[in-house]
Parts: sequence; structure tokens; C-alpha cells
Amino acid sequence: GHKFKINMVQENNNYCLCSILSDIFLDYNIKISQDEIAKNLTPTPKGFRADDNKIKEFLKDKGFNYEFYWWNQTPFHEPDSLLKEISENQGFIGIEDHLYRVLEFEDPMIVVLDPANVNEAPRDFDYSYLMHKLREVNGGFGLIKHIH
Repeated sequence: GHKFKINMVQENNNYCLCSILSDIFLDYNIKISQDEIAKNLTPTPKGFRADDNKIKEFLKDKGFNYEFYWWNQTPFHEPDSLLKEISENQGFIGIEDHLYRVLEFEDPMIVVLDPANVNEAPRDFDYSYLMHKLREVNGGFGLIKHIH
């Protein structure tokens, strides 16, 4: 049951992670600017690291458990189970240097929002296409769980 609220305008071209996090926070009435989020993450030449301790600690401070999995390191090597879990909680898919917020997963279709094109309708990725793409260019999955 996702409310497709689209608040997610990427405020800088390398802010896809910041905008997704700020959008997820808003679902829990946590208001933090993308710049503020950026200050708490590790910068890279093309954005921010989704796979280090800084983001984990930052999300923990805000009341969330966070795990990042590279596409070939998902639990039990079952990316589909992980996607199911992401769609029941919060999270994103990273493909090369860009992230998509996962809204839902009805096997084989994954519905995502692209923070760079928020005026577009949510996009559908086919599961096998996604896995093929991830193998090709590398990438992974971010699972974010609100700690109740």
C-alpha cells in the first residue's frame, strides 16, 4: 500500500540517493533537506556511497535499519525475495551510477520511481531484464526498514 507521493525532485544532478532518502523520510514525517542528507553521506565523483558505514549510521540515527547488497551478494542468492522485502518496507535499486526508489514488486514487474524524472509515471522494470542489466553494469539493492 504505497501512497505515490512524488516529492522527490533531485536537487542536484548527483543527488539521487539524497532525494530518495528524503522522500522515504517524508513518509515518516521526518523532514530533512537533501543538502543536509548529503552532508551525512560519503561523497563520490558521481554521487554518494550507498554501501558504507556512514549511511548506515545516519539511517540508524533516524530510526531505520539499512542494508546494502551488491546484485551478486543478496541473501541466499535470491534477489527476488530481497525485492519483495524492499517493497514491503522501503528501498531502492542501484544500476551503475543511478538509483531508483522501489515502490512495489509483483513478480516479474518491479515498479520504481526515478528521482531524476519525477514527472514521469512510475517505471516498470522486468525482473530478468533488471538482473541482466545489473550483471552488465554492476549495482545493487538498498533495504531500508523503519524500526517501530
